[in-house]
Amino acid sequence: MVLRLHLPASVDAVPRARHALRGCVRGSVAADPLDTLELLVSELVTNAVLHSPHSGTVTLELRRADRALRIAVTDAGPVLPRPRTPVSAAEEHGRGLFLVETLAEAWGSRVVPGGKEVWCDVAVAP
Repeated sequence: MVLRLHLPASVDAVPRARHALRGCVRGSVAADPLDTLELLVSELVTNAVLHSPHSGTVTLELRRADRALRIAVTDAGPVLPRPRTPVSAAEEHGRGLFLVETLAEAWGSRVVPGGKEVWCDVAVAP
């Protein structure tokens, strides 16, 4: 495990998660995958905040495995996510999981005690 961060399920969670990610991998990941990692952390944490009880917490974990970094976000929401396709240009929401699906090597979700975990793997240099 590279990082485990517990955050309140509020709008402050997203910038705090991005800041923690950058501090954790600075110097060990090139700029291109770092930008992708930051975008995916933002999307997963935003979704967790939107779909979890507001009095709860959101947990961000970063796990390194060979040539990939796994971003895993856990929240207390009981419903596993599904990408919405197609998303019309007029809709304000619904593109987050599409971005995750497009930019990550793999992604998924699973039920965990007290809620769910949504994860994605991003290729990074060893």
